[in-house]
Amino acid sequence: MIVLLSGEKKNIGDFLITERARRLFAHLLDDEIIILDRFKNLESDIDLINSARFLVLCGGPAYASDIYKGIYPLVDDLRKIKVPIIPFGLGWCGRPSNPMEFKFTNDSKRLLDNIHSTVESSSCRDDITFNVLKNCGYQNVTMTGCPVWYDIDSIGKDFETKKAIKKIVFTTAADPKLIKQTYLLIKSLNKYFPDAEITMSYHRGIFPDKYTTYRATIGYLLMYGAAKLINRKIKIKDVAYKLDRLDFYDDCDFHIGYRVHAHLYFLSKRLPSILINEDGRGKGMVQTMNLPVFNIEDNDVVQKVDTQLKVYKENNFRSFFEIGRYIDRQFNVMKDFILTL
Repeated sequence: MIVLLSGEKKNIGDFLITERARRLFAHLLDDEIIILDRFKNLESDIDLINSARFLVLCGGPAYASDIYKGIYPLVDDLRKIKVPIIPFGLGWCGRPSNPMEFKFTNDSKRLLDNIHSTVESSSCRDDITFNVLKNCGYQNVTMTGCPVWYDIDSIGKDFETKKAIKKIVFTTAADPKLIKQTYLLIKSLNKYFPDAEITMSYHRGIFPDKYTTYRATIGYLLMYGAAKLINRKIKIKDVAYKLDRLDFYDDCDFHIGYRVHAHLYFLSKRLPSILINEDGRGKGMVQTMNLPVFNIEDNDVVQKVDTQLKVYKENNFRSFFEIGRYIDRQFNVMKDFILTL
């Protein structure tokens, strides 16, 4: 049995990470997997944890300075956890802006020192994270990629080339202030794919609740309003909270937008995608996969994306074939990592 700590709250990307990690372990090692909330103190679950093969730290940008106590409270006395703790596909949080200036707190170093002295290797999701961990003194790290890279049913398949792009997913930014940039990107999409059905997808939801402020909701609705000025037929979907809300992605031809895990979902299904990076998390993904880098703070980002759309349309997205082969090669790295556990 494996215990996996999940960061599922509202953002559908966290649900996707958990499900892909669960499926990888079930496919390769052990299908008895218990999922616990990574945000809670685990004192009451310590007997369950200690009866497992190991405890998996699963999530997105978990390598924050306060990974222990802040991201993963775990237990106050780490000696109570008797089984190995396995960081799995974790990423650097993207702060500070220079990854080589990043440092862990003393508490976090205590956890990571313990982990890296008891496991053969830990797993991280991109090259930037790999170098951050090396710079902080942790040498036994494997760059496995993010679990979302791997859709078991798509391993070994080639990217599809499509004569026509009929359905496009545009994922909106987490930052509600990116209204003008959203408007201009939709304008470019409409120029190159005037007949495509475009759906704006909100990974973090739209309407206010305990995870979304009223101010953010206003920004998200203004994004949609701006897009409607370009294309009155544009659709809108809230995909937060339930993983099956992403099912319609499988019927789409192309993704463009700000959500890292929509980008990875499409690539894992051998479908083309463009990611615009809001921070170091996205940048780590695209650099590792040798894809074009588009950053929101770049004043020319919309023009650069426009140029890339033109190139992709003219070559029928053929450059994505190599990404499929790269994912397949990295799947062997991920498989070897899991099997060594």
